[in-house]
Amino acid sequence: MQTVQEQLLETIDYFPTLCLSQYLKKIYQQAKKISSRGNSPILITGEKGTGKEFLAKNIHYISSSLQQPFFIMNCSHLALDHFEKKLEQYLSALPHAADPSSSSGGSPLKNGGTIFLRDVGKLDSHIQGKIFDVLKENCGKAVRSSGVAPPSIHLIFSFCQNSEKPEENAPCQESLQNVFHPDTLNLIPLRERLEDMQPLASFFIDRFSKEYGKDIGGIHSEALGLLKSYAWPCNVSELKNVMENAVLLAQGPLITKNDIRFNISKKSITLESFFSQEDFFALEEIERIYIQTVLRRVKNNKSKAAKILGITRNTLQNRVDSFTKPAAKSKAGEKSHQQTLPFPG
Repeated sequence: MQTVQEQLLETIDYFPTLCLSQYLKKIYQQAKKISSRGNSPILITGEKGTGKEFLAKNIHYISSSLQQPFFIMNCSHLALDHFEKKLEQYLSALPHAADPSSSSGGSPLKNGGTIFLRDVGKLDSHIQGKIFDVLKENCGKAVRSSGVAPPSIHLIFSFCQNSEKPEENAPCQESLQNVFHPDTLNLIPLRERLEDMQPLASFFIDRFSKEYGKDIGGIHSEALGLLKSYAWPCNVSELKNVMENAVLLAQGPLITKNDIRFNISKKSITLESFFSQEDFFALEEIERIYIQTVLRRVKNNKSKAAKILGITRNTLQNRVDSFTKPAAKSKAGEKSHQQTLPFPG
């Protein structure tokens, strides 16, 4: 059976318990203490990218067996009817204490699962109260039609704090407190725990070096100093992107300051990865590969592909036709035996 650490490494983007500041060690100890008391609701607050989902998964695996489900519900623009359907779906999938097929020994704490409501502050204000009421009512009465005991459901909420407009955070947090009275855990931003910078950077370097088949042993002190001087508005999730891109750019055994690029998008990283083995292509070939990939992803829907590519459908069709034309005859008049490029019909 997998250990908690192995399970977490498979399901999250990083593993900060390898490299926690003293403050965050206290947060994780506090989370463990809360979990030992039972399934009381928990609210995790912090800026974007600080690791709220990771902490929620830690709490889940501490307070239940690895076989119990961890459901994520994204609250951004969540409609009430969609919420009710998803909640019903989750509840029907939960194992129950009186279910003979349950392998957790009948302990209420180890039956059921966790429902994690991500970014609860992004719920539309006019449905916040309704959703909280529906959630509280259903989780209190989640009994199967067979009459077996209700599952032990753990509710964990995350709240992405807006440091520029703190007054926008207050109404939802107040409503959440009034309905669920959750224990609150707050994750501080990366810029306030610089002692985590080197171990986190080293973790990402090792991870992406293995992923891209590169032999990079660490990070130069100047590059580390550059990382520490940056404000990290998106915290650890942004550091992950920066280090992935740095690994792709690196030409030596260490990450240098010349390999560090801030404000890196996932698209840029994808392109760097595409060219990481120095296999360059002609511009026409890049266009063909990209158009072919977009068409495949949208199941050859040319109208949808044209919209994604920012061209008209006719222009797209002309590009497709040009890719599938037979090879031109040689100067000697002989027919070319080159095979036409494969392209989805």
